[in-house]
Amino acid sequence: MGTELGTGRAGGEATLADSCGRIVKSLRISVTDRCNLRCEYCLPRGLHAFERPDELLSFDDITCVVLVASRLGVNRVRITGGEPLVRAGVPDLIAQLKRETTVREVAMTTNGMLLERHVDQLAAAGLDRLTVSVDSLKPERFRAITCTGSLDDVWRGVRKAAGAGLRPLKINVLVLKGMNDDEIDAWVELTRDHDLVVRLLELMPVGEGASQDLAERYVDLTKVRRRLTADYGLVATSGLPGNGPARYWRMPGALGVVGFITPISDRYCDSCSRFRLTSTGELRPCLAYEVSVPLRDAARARDEALLEARFSSAAALKPLGHAWSEGAITKIGMSRIGG
Repeated sequence: MGTELGTGRAGGEATLADSCGRIVKSLRISVTDRCNLRCEYCLPRGLHAFERPDELLSFDDITCVVLVASRLGVNRVRITGGEPLVRAGVPDLIAQLKRETTVREVAMTTNGMLLERHVDQLAAAGLDRLTVSVDSLKPERFRAITCTGSLDDVWRGVRKAAGAGLRPLKINVLVLKGMNDDEIDAWVELTRDHDLVVRLLELMPVGEGASQDLAERYVDLTKVRRRLTADYGLVATSGLPGNGPARYWRMPGALGVVGFITPISDRYCDSCSRFRLTSTGELRPCLAYEVSVPLRDAARARDEALLEARFSSAAALKPLGHAWSEGAITKIGMSRIGG
């Protein structure tokens, strides 16, 4: 097939393109659906049965998938969960991916609770970039949102990661109406004197109770950005590494930047270049739709030709865009898909 659908070549390099001509460059890989926090919007208490260990992709399985993906033009991988660091040996996986595949970048998203003890191993393994999810600057509120989290533990990990050279260091903040939306300005102010990339995220209708959560907790961050631009003189900026959906702005003279991820108020489907791989080996071309292509059998058999064919099938299934703005929801939880 040509580059209009499935696999092809562009400029002499292999590509993986969908029916809309979007080139897939990024693969988010969940290594576990387990987490050491219980955030209500992601993994609330009592609403989840975890996958059995034998159902998870092994690190060799994951490496086989990434090897094939990299041959198809995927050049960025992000390790996610659940919480990736609750699975033993993740630094070893990162080192293996850097050693045995041709992806240019291996990044990770974490809640930061276990970061301090793993930073040195992650840096030594060759981790290129790090994102930490932190939904409040207030210790008691942070604990209330996460049920069990310690903000002090997270910030110690963040400081150690910065000291280990894992920069630019990104902080993801899911903005929730009535819970932490009064901290938006404080997060912007934090970038004035700290070399951080603070990214404000809109709530998405994903998981159990998604419709009610969206109705009660959603904040339109496009409107927020307009206000912040007027209040702080934010100027659009570019040049940050990565190919994700965030749009970045900076206060004049600030060390850090502010990003906005707005899947509802200003969706970015037209430029989406990512697939997601669940911890059990389901390849999802779109977060919003419960459509996936199984890779586990092919990965365990080390059948690279079959894996390539499955990637092409997933590309053919990638939709033009989501229907969240029209009331659609994704029933499977984020911890199972991979955040």
